[in-house]
Amino acid sequence: MLRLDNLNVYYGESHILRNIALEVGPGQVVCLMGRNGVGKTTLLKTVMGLLKSRTGRISFDGADVSQESPDRRVRRGIAYVPQGREIFPHLSVGENLKLGYE
Repeated sequence: MLRLDNLNVYYGESHILRNIALEVGPGQVVCLMGRNGVGKTTLLKTVMGLLKSRTGRISFDGADVSQESPDRRVRRGIAYVPQGREIFPHLSVGENLKLGYE
């Protein structure tokens, strides 16, 4: 299970994500939707550990991963496939995800 509690993320002094709370249970599928610039990618990068939140907690399978490195989070099974040229187009989604794990 993935759980986000009271996440607040900034770019410099710009408050981008405010008090984000989310819980995704086993087997659930969640879709993040919104216009460009509303924080979807920022949220995913924060969950991955590529961006730090100023406040809040990220839990995965009951463990607090808020301070863990991105590679440690990937080893736990946290991953996402970015849009566009950031992936290898000749590989499947599963193969792209496995690359981040290896």
